[in-house]
Amino acid sequence: MRTRGFASNSEVATLVSAFENATIPASEFTHAAHIAVALSYLDSFPPEQALELMREKIRAFAAHHGVGNLYHETLTTFWMRLLEHVANTSEVDLPLWRRINLIVEDWTKRRPVEAHYSRELIRSQAARDKWVPPDRLPIPF
Repeated sequence: MRTRGFASNSEVATLVSAFENATIPASEFTHAAHIAVALSYLDSFPPEQALELMREKIRAFAAHHGVGNLYHETLTTFWMRLLEHVANTSEVDLPLWRRINLIVEDWTKRRPVEAHYSRELIRSQAARDKWVPPDRLPIPF
């Protein structure tokens, strides 16, 4: 199963299903796979519903795989907001799988969290438990 470099929307749907059913090993659910699933949700649902679904499914995935400390509210919200902005402003006429490939290729190389958050804040329990605004650069979207 692909977690990046998709060749069809069907391959994206296979990844989303494996994530939702926790049939993909935790070790294979990489940052790129997180981004792909998030973009799929943002393509299918309004932003708040996509965020809520991502929250719910990450928690369920973590519980299933015995990784109780996987979920991080600030990181999840930050990335969903960022990806919503990127998805709405780049390559919007391409099929979902092509857009995901381009966005994953670009955004897995960048370090946007570090630009907006200090290491101390993003690693704090408060940031893990609830949304915490950035302490470096504000989010422009």
